[in-house]
Amino acid sequence: MDIEDDPDYDIFRDDEDDPDAQASRESDSTKEYVVYLVDASPKMFNTTCPSSQQEEENNEKEAESHFQIALSSISHSLKAQIINKSYDQVAICFFNTKEKKNLQDLNGVYVFNVADRDYLDRPTARLIKEFDNLEESFSKNIGSQHVMPGTRENPLYNAIWVAQALLRKGSAKMVDKRILLFTNEDDPFGHVRGAIKSDMTRTTLQRAKDTQDLGVTIELLPLSCPNEMFDVSKFYADLVGLEGDDIVNFMASVGNKLEDMKDQLRKRMFTKRRVNKFKFTLVDGVSIELNSYALIRPTVPGTITWLDSITNRPLKVMNVLTLTYKQSIFYVTA
Repeated sequence: MDIEDDPDYDIFRDDEDDPDAQASRESDSTKEYVVYLVDASPKMFNTTCPSSQQEEENNEKEAESHFQIALSSISHSLKAQIINKSYDQVAICFFNTKEKKNLQDLNGVYVFNVADRDYLDRPTARLIKEFDNLEESFSKNIGSQHVMPGTRENPLYNAIWVAQALLRKGSAKMVDKRILLFTNEDDPFGHVRGAIKSDMTRTTLQRAKDTQDLGVTIELLPLSCPNEMFDVSKFYADLVGLEGDDIVNFMASVGNKLEDMKDQLRKRMFTKRRVNKFKFTLVDGVSIELNSYALIRPTVPGTITWLDSITNRPLKVMNVLTLTYKQSIFYVTA
């Protein structure tokens, strides 16, 4: 059995400090491809929910809309990935939009991106900067819309299809693929009735199942206020595969305060750090390798690093000292 037993071995070191981990990072099975799927219907903009702090201050601060909460949570996650030097790749997709932007040219779906970046790619400083300013221009450049009653237009179906296509690259055996769905609408087909509703429900659930059969996990992040509980049993229980007690447990978790959303998302995106590697040799040419991970790690203050908005590489800072002597100016760099 081979084991890393160096007395100077730091069990809390980062993977990037480990030469073995660095060499195999690209093929690490913990690498993730994530599509953030955000409902952009008018209800997401019109529904607000104050935080507990705001309630204590008698609503002196303006309450956040569900759309703002979703964007803030995603932005927080993207920044954490850059800080952690994550090799995960992400895409940001909105549905129930007026404008459309996706490879399939499907209505009601808009994939947000910036120049010099693939739809599904590592987050960049430029992506985060423009994403943080997206809310101001969203209504003008992308737009939000209701699905008209009686129509067969199905933005949710289209969105899952687009997300599935974005996650085609990479093997599901080597990469964890996930769709994180933000919405406050527990009955996406409540505007239609009869056979049309049954058909739209069936086709959407089938699209979700086809996506999951390809190794993609669909996770629901519902948004609800205390006076409007999100009822997962209306539709999404079938979409994400909840049954029996799972529905009850999920419904109980929905009642958590919305300010916990960022923390929940941060925990889901947290990258495990390897502590030790064990290699058991059974017979010649046959061995088993096990990795152990640190579940609790110390937190140390981070350092401020200026990054290039496109390449994400650290910028070199040059200090210039100006000296004046007898009307002559000297520049000294350090």
